[in-house]
This record gives sequence, C-alpha cells and structure tokens, in this order.
Amino acid sequence: MFDKNIKAVLTDLGLSETEARVYLSMLHLGPGSVQNIAKRAKVSRTAAYDLIEGLQKKGLASTFQEGKKTMFSAEDPGQLESYFKTRISTMKGTLGTLGRLVPELRVMHGSDRPRVRFYSGEEGVRALFRDVESLDVKEFIEIADADAVYEVIDEKLLLELRSREGFKKIHIRSLAKSAPRNTKTRSEIRVLHEDSEAFHGNMWVYRNRVAFVSLHGSIEVVILENEIFAQTMRVLFEQAWSSAKSVT
Repeated sequence: MFDKNIKAVLTDLGLSETEARVYLSMLHLGPGSVQNIAKRAKVSRTAAYDLIEGLQKKGLASTFQEGKKTMFSAEDPGQLESYFKTRISTMKGTLGTLGRLVPELRVMHGSDRPRVRFYSGEEGVRALFRDVESLDVKEFIEIADADAVYEVIDEKLLLELRSREGFKKIHIRSLAKSAPRNTKTRSEIRVLHEDSEAFHGNMWVYRNRVAFVSLHGSIEVVILENEIFAQTMRVLFEQAWSSAKSVT
C-alpha cells in the first residue's frame, strides 16, 4: 500500500507508471543489476534498460561498474523533489509561451467559424453561469420569458448561481416577458410589449457569445461563440430595448 501511494504521487507528477515502478524497485534493492531490477519491477530486461536510461536523463538514477558488472541505483529521494520543481518551473514557462501563441493557433483552427456547445438539464444552467464567470464579463444582455424560467428551472438553483462572487458584480440589462423575480441590484429591466407571445426561452449575449436556453418542458442550453452573431444580436436587442418600458 505504501508503494502504491508513492507510485500514485510519482505518476501524478509526471513519471510514467513503469518509470515509477523501476525507480521504487531500485530504491528497495539498492545498487543492483538490471536483471534484478527488471524482475522486481515486473518488466522485461530490455524495457528496464530503456527505463533506467530515461531515469538517468532525469537525474533520478545512476550507474557504476562493480568488477565486470554494470550496476544501477536510484539517486537520493531528495533529487525527486528537485527534478519535479525544475519540471514544474519549465512547464510554467512553456505554458506562458503557449498563452502567447493561442491567437495564432485560433487562426489555424479557423476561429471565424462559429463554435457551438450543447448542454442539458441543470448542468446546462450551471455550465452557462460558469462560462460567463470564466470570461470576467462586466455586462450581459438578455431576453427572458421569466414565467417559463421559473416553471422549469429550480428557483433555489438560480439564487445559488446568482449569489456567486463572480456573478454578483455583473451588470445585467434584461428584456423580460413578465417581470423577473429576485433581481440583482445591478440589473436594469424593461418589459416586452404586453401583446408579446410566450416564447419559453431565454437568450444571453456576453462577450462573443450568444446563449440560448430552451425551457419547453426540459432545459436545453446552446452556447454559440462567434463575434458576428453576438454583435448582430446586440443590435437587435438595442432596437427592442429603446422602445420597451422600464420596470418601476
């Protein structure tokens, strides 16, 4: 069990499962031949040579001659911490470089094409809120059939999600079919014309996203990521907003 716990840590930090087995075998055996190491680690002799060579390159194993025999041993376990600290530092630098390359990668991926994600049920609602929070949105606009929202989505869930720190700071402008409940202090609400038909849905526009929530009996969420679609919906929203009545 002790070996299993250590092996799990080593693999979580980046060693392969067989590298971890060979390293631990070398620790248990002390200086040993490749045959003995392979036997304890339950790998072939050929594989053991390759794995030990990989550990040597990482500074985690060493070799020496004992007479005519080549012997191998694990480096002091303190070297593990040093290796992984160096590796993590290198990965952070590489991650920073990747961040700078993301715009170019998006061009390669064809970022002008709409990206669409689909979700269902309560998890779809949670995914929508997570997406808004992840983008550090300052404001979003929505068109909501408020009655349909509360018929289908648990009010406790909405209160929980709206009370999250990342969401409370967002300014919302809402065009609603009937007045919403439990509104945020940073919300502006205008009501659609009383003759407007119920549409059993909700639409959010934020950053380069348009999210549609279908509330016809079940919850279906579609998040469409495309700047042109988002801007088109903003223009239509502003037209409707300018003629709608404010909630007093």
